[in-house]
Amino acid sequence: MKVFRTLDFQEQFRNPVLTIGNYDGIHIGHRKIIELVKRKAAEMDGTSILMTFHPHPLQMLQPDRELPSITPLDRKIELIEETGIDVLIIVPFTEEFGFVEADDFIKGILVDRLKIKGLVIGYDFRFGRGGRGDTSMLKEHGSRYGFKVHVVERVAIDHEKVGSNKIRILVRNGNVAEACHLLGRPYSLGGQVVSGMSRGREIGFPTVNLKTDHNLVPANGVYITQLEYHNEKHPSVTNIGYNPTFGNAERTIETHILDFQGLLYGCAITLHFLRRIRDEVKFGSVKELVRRITADVDEARAFFQSRDKGC
Repeated sequence: MKVFRTLDFQEQFRNPVLTIGNYDGIHIGHRKIIELVKRKAAEMDGTSILMTFHPHPLQMLQPDRELPSITPLDRKIELIEETGIDVLIIVPFTEEFGFVEADDFIKGILVDRLKIKGLVIGYDFRFGRGGRGDTSMLKEHGSRYGFKVHVVERVAIDHEKVGSNKIRILVRNGNVAEACHLLGRPYSLGGQVVSGMSRGREIGFPTVNLKTDHNLVPANGVYITQLEYHNEKHPSVTNIGYNPTFGNAERTIETHILDFQGLLYGCAITLHFLRRIRDEVKFGSVKELVRRITADVDEARAFFQSRDKGC
């Protein structure tokens, strides 16, 4: 996959079929659009192209609004490459770009710059200054300039729309199993292992402590997870929160890896969240805490023994 981080490039593409969007999460709705892009490009011996924006337009247009990312940019690039798209264009979304009128975007970028032959977009796609551009405008201009517009209707599970906002809410609430179904894969956090208080080792359940810059962390609680290190995934149990039994002041992400020996300090790891076991609880004694952690680990073992691949 070729990656361009600007629109200022000279390369021309054969019969380009384009999709445009934020594509945060690369969820199953996004993948349906991407598959259609690839199919339409193949039908005309063309090039499949995905255009996205960084940062997210709302972070520029509504700076006071908190909008955590499901997938940081580096992870989004990896996921898009895995779909088999030929070309990825990451447009720097600046304040100036946000004022480009919809007509100018179509004529200047889609027609004159990229010379698209096809465009695949979601039913609710809006673009241009003030979001004035929509699917009807694109179809009208497509007829004028000679590109075909394909609109993908909403993707729903149990009559509920699959969307990035829904997934953000699920993750924040700790409903990682449902988020997994909408994403088509487990929700994940990447970061670096840092030193902790070593309390887990003292009570028989050593943990690794994850430091992450990711701004979308599941709700406090205990989760069944997989810890990925050097492309190997290890069954694990993760606690997010303040360890109320010990009264920590800082929120931590601590993972006990089942049947694992070794030190990971300083290593880059990824946590994949599969199921939520319970809320974080303040126990009356360390003995009670150990008894509960033992039950959590047993539940995780049973889960992995019966689990099929996927969610």
